[in-house]
Order: sequence, then structure tokens, then C-alpha cells
Amino acid sequence: AKAQASEDVETSGDKYIKRLVLNARFQTQYVGLGTSIDGNSVNPVSTEHFFLRRIYVGMVASFDDGFSAALNYDLANTSFDKAYIEWKQSPLFVVRAGLSKAPFGYEELTGSENLKSIERSPITRYFDEPNNGRRLGASSYRTGLFVSGTDYGFFYSAALTNPERNEYSGDGTNTTILVNGIGGVGSTGTSTTNKFAVYGTLGYGGTLGEGAAKATYKFAYETGFLPDQGGPGATLGSGQNISLNGVYGDVTVGPFNIQAEYEKATDDSGIAIHHDADPSGYWIQPAYKLTPEWEAVYRYSYVNSDGRGVALSDGIRSAPSGGTMNTMNESYFGVNWY
Repeated sequence: AKAQASEDVETSGDKYIKRLVLNARFQTQYVGLGTSIDGNSVNPVSTEHFFLRRIYVGMVASFDDGFSAALNYDLANTSFDKAYIEWKQSPLFVVRAGLSKAPFGYEELTGSENLKSIERSPITRYFDEPNNGRRLGASSYRTGLFVSGTDYGFFYSAALTNPERNEYSGDGTNTTILVNGIGGVGSTGTSTTNKFAVYGTLGYGGTLGEGAAKATYKFAYETGFLPDQGGPGATLGSGQNISLNGVYGDVTVGPFNIQAEYEKATDDSGIAIHHDADPSGYWIQPAYKLTPEWEAVYRYSYVNSDGRGVALSDGIRSAPSGGTMNTMNESYFGVNWY
């Protein structure tokens, strides 16, 4: 269950702040997940739990000369969702400085309020969630500089960031906020985090037809390079890098929508020293509006870890591990009420 609201605060008496918007998003969830493993006499204990999935509170402040600032904090996860200053000179040139999501992964960049599924797909989670020895931790939250723009249907985004994922409060010296060995947004550089990561996306979107036959579409290519973030297990190493490439598309015709994305990575020494891993995978998600209020959704996702390993818990949130395998696939069926 999700609820979201925003409220404008009048600031006409302030010559610096022109507009202030307060917002919040509350999401509660129940998870009932069991795991059955062929040939095992004892299966993992199932997950059966209510929990607060997201408790976002935030604000957007607008200033003079195209400047603004955005802050969103997740009280349920004690982590930032966004925290940046923005300067918009024109639709073709928008600059952000601070913490935001790297421009890689269409599903990852789709806000949770707009997801058609309850959780993101296994391939998205495998690429983006923090490195635990199997997952890559190669995208999502990063601190740095972000540039984006759009013109005549073409759109682009690029980022120069710290290579490590970080959205938690504090810094790496505070062990109470370390998550999978990763410090917070105040972390200082180390031998494996002193080089910048780069990301980029280039795409095109538009419309075709009119009336009931009107179609909207967008397609894009995305890439990234993370120095020193590769290596066997959860051990990062100098000269062991991660390279990212992907493509995605999103097409809507009347009540029908289909989205799909393919991602591939090269993880230097991702299995063992001098033994690289090339994980890859995809998701495809058709959806149909049965009525303006009801929508049916199906999604298929596939992960090939190329020897690095993947567990059910890597791709499905709250799932028991079930052991480490090489490939994983998921079929998701859902109905949304708007």
C-alpha cells in the first residue's frame, strides 16, 4: 500500500526562496515468501512479515536564476533517496551536484511511485544493490555531478561520481551505519574509491498517430565505467574495474504498455584473480489497462551471473537465500488499482 502527497508553502515574503514544496511517500508491505529446493530435506525458513518499505519525507526549494534544491530521506531505511542542488539553464542543460541515482538502469531510475510491480526485477537488483560478493553494486545512489537535457525528442544524461554506492548517513568511520562494508555519504576516499566513475545515456522519444491509436515511445543506450570496483567476491581491487552497457525501450499504445531492458557488465577478476565475470540479463514487462482504474501486469526477468553467483535473496527482496546458483529467472504477475 502506497500513499503520497505534497504541499506548497507560501514564501512570497522571502526574497531568496521563491517556492517550497514539502512531500512524503509512505509504503507498507506484507511479504510471504517460501523457498523449496529439490533434493534438500530441509528448506530455508520462509519469510512472513509486515514491514515499512518506504517512509519518505522531503522537500524541493526553488530559488532565483534557475537554482533549486531537493532533499528526500527514507526514515524506514535511514538513508537518503536524493540530496542535491540543481541549476537549470534550459531544458537542454540541467546540472545537479550532490547525491542522486546514476543514469544507468531504466527500471532503477523509475521512481517507486511509478513502478508497475511491487519490487524491481532481479536483474536490476543484481546490478544495482550493494556488492555482497555476488551483486555488483554498480549503479543507483552515487555522489557527484550530474548533467541532463532534452531537445527535439533526443535526451541525454551523464554523471561523474564517486565509484562506490553510498546513501547512508555518516561516514566510513562509524561502524553503526556501515552497510555491507560501505560507508555513508560522508565517506573519505580510499585506494579503491579515489577514482571517478562515469555514466552516460543517450536516447530518443516521441509520439506517433492520433486519438485511440496514438503511441508514445522512448529508446536509449546506457553505459558506465567504475574504476577499481571489480574483484572476486566482495573484495575490491586496484585495476579491477567494472564496465556497464545496456539498452531499454518503453512503448505505450492506448491501454497497452511494454517496457524492456537488457544489461551487461564486465567485472575484472569478478570470479577469481585473472578470471573475469560478464554478468548479463534482461527484463520485459507488458501491462494492460483493463479500465482506467485497473491494470494487469506481467514481468519476466533473467540473470546470468557468468560464474560469479546469484542467490534468490539477491534478486527478490526479503526472499530466503536458497543457496548460490549461476542463473536466475523470475515471472511476476500483478494487478494494480489506481
